[in-house]
Formats: sequence, C-alpha cells, structure tokens
Amino acid sequence: MPALPSWWPVAAAVGGGAALAGAAIWLWRHWHRPSADELERQRRLHVHAVGRLASGEILEMIPAPLEAQENAAPTLVYQYSTHGVTYQASQALHLIEASFDPASWIPGWPVQVKYDPAQPGNSIVACEHWNGLGMRRASGAVAAGGSTPGKPLQ
Repeated sequence: MPALPSWWPVAAAVGGGAALAGAAIWLWRHWHRPSADELERQRRLHVHAVGRLASGEILEMIPAPLEAQENAAPTLVYQYSTHGVTYQASQALHLIEASFDPASWIPGWPVQVKYDPAQPGNSIVACEHWNGLGMRRASGAVAAGGSTPGKPLQ
C-alpha cells in the first residue's frame, strides 16, 4: 500500500471543518427562519427607508380577519401612479403595531404612498415609523387611509 502524502491530514482536517461549518450554517438558517409577519415588517421598514412619496387614492377597505383583535385596522386597497404607470396594491394595517383613526381609511379619499424606486410596485401607506393616512381634502375634511406588491393596471 502506498504511503499517503504528508499534507493529507491537514487537507482532511480543513475539508472536514468546512463541511461541519456548512452544516452548522444550514441548520441555523433552517431553524431560525423569520415568520411571515417578520418578513412583512422588514419589507415595510425597507420601503420606508428607501421609499419615494406618491399621491394615491384608497379604493376599498377590507375588514381585518376574525382572528385579529376587536376593532383592528382593516386591509386597504389603494392605487398610485409613478412614471406614468398606475399601480394597485393592498396593505393589512392590522399587522402594524400602531393606532389608526378610522376616519383615515375612507374609500375614495387621498393617501400618501411610499414606494421602492427600484421596484415601484412595492409600496406602503403606513409602517411603524410613518403614516401616509389622514391627509386632508381641500374642503378640510379628514381623508382616507400587510401589503401586496402593486401591479400595473392595464
């Protein structure tokens, strides 16, 4: 039987260590996946950090799911335009730990929208640190106010 080269034990140790480190990273990522609510929170905060403002309009208010606490904020469907493209999106306000005035989400009323300039369909009307609801109409009345990415309207 031929003798093994002198560097072979070092190569085996390095290879085994790399395999062990890779397995540990895979296990950590597999067991520490963020929840859907956490991913949505991270998305909202990202759009808030990089977002540009656009004027929008609330189209519809969908009541919060039954499992949400009583008097929870609804899901809003809204539209906004940027660079000549109109997007329609929705955001579940009951996922945000903030209080909202029910008079701020009336369909047909204006709303400020923050959108990601790199992905204009990715937008929010509110997050933990910002609120685009409650704009005022010219008459002085209070205006309307998770989230699905917007899609261009045909």
